[in-house]
Amino acid sequence: MKNLLMLTFYIWILPLFAQKTIQIRHLDGKKIDAVILEQRLTRLVDSAKISGLQVVIVNRNKIVYSSSFGFKDVENKQNLNDSTVMYAASLTKPVSAYIFMRLMEKGIFSLDQPIYKYLKKPIAEYPKWRDLADDSAAFNRITLRMLLSHSSGLPVLRQLYDNKVHLIARPGEKFYYSNEGINLLGFIIEEFTGKKLEVIAREEIFGPLQMGHTGMIWEKAFENNFSYAYFKDGSKYGSERRESSRAAGSMSTTANDYARFMINLMQKKGLSGSGYRQMFRPQIMVKSRRGFGPLKDSITNENDSIQLAWGLGVGLFKSPFGRAFFHTGHGEANQNYAVAYPKAGTAVILLSNSENFEKSNAQILKLCIGDAYSPLRWLGHLD
Repeated sequence: MKNLLMLTFYIWILPLFAQKTIQIRHLDGKKIDAVILEQRLTRLVDSAKISGLQVVIVNRNKIVYSSSFGFKDVENKQNLNDSTVMYAASLTKPVSAYIFMRLMEKGIFSLDQPIYKYLKKPIAEYPKWRDLADDSAAFNRITLRMLLSHSSGLPVLRQLYDNKVHLIARPGEKFYYSNEGINLLGFIIEEFTGKKLEVIAREEIFGPLQMGHTGMIWEKAFENNFSYAYFKDGSKYGSERRESSRAAGSMSTTANDYARFMINLMQKKGLSGSGYRQMFRPQIMVKSRRGFGPLKDSITNENDSIQLAWGLGVGLFKSPFGRAFFHTGHGEANQNYAVAYPKAGTAVILLSNSENFEKSNAQILKLCIGDAYSPLRWLGHLD
């Protein structure tokens, strides 16, 4: 009987005790107990009506906390878990940028070479890009550096411009966040190398970093554990299953897998020192009042204090804890955010299947790592 009681103690009590000893370090050095964080996040997810949320926190370049909240399938009450595959949306962009930087360091590409030199035909001869015929002289000045830093002058989405693609600014002149530009980057990579982006991603990133639940396109294995996405009113959007790679946003992943990628960037592995200096050096300052929507054309100085800028594939800002890099991910209903403070070795990755996530992102970041510095107003999360 005594042995049975001891066995029960080891099976049930010790794991709970161990969980309570996990302390998560905030940016300012203060700590929060993992159990308390779990309770507070649970309440927040419930009150904000966030259908499901994956949270991973990195301290000192190691994952110290990983948890999932809510449901991957609300109608059938199927819980979201840490291995549930989520739609990454624009969190794909830093991955695509890293792929390019790897290929550049192999001598395949040059950052400042005009992109037309990597194409087999003039841009207007490609059906998808034929509208650029009117901008051919300006287009020929666009470099790969401009595509990566969103300074090419290409628009965010052609759907906002009568399904046509024209330059909305002179190349290199100003920051305009552009899905079209990053997708063009992916097209150039595929055409010039003769390999699909999903194959290159597996070779250069997903394989080496052991990101086993990640793919640039939908994979059959994801069917075993994936998430649906939900609108603000709780109605189901469905699940994103991209059949072709889009460098701007076709990837599916988990917060744990994406954390491996973020840690790799924070530790500056896989690229030379020069490569990382280029990637994390401000390529263009961001002066717009918002990153998206009507206010993208409104100029402001309100972000000068944090030196908001774009590097190569990542957003950058200055904080009391050193320069940070970030990216958002915004699909039809999936909403994501990832931010890293390399000097502190701290990061948080948030993947949601809910259109209600962004309005609560500030509270979640504050709870997880004490982050009150991310440019959430510029992203529109505070509107």
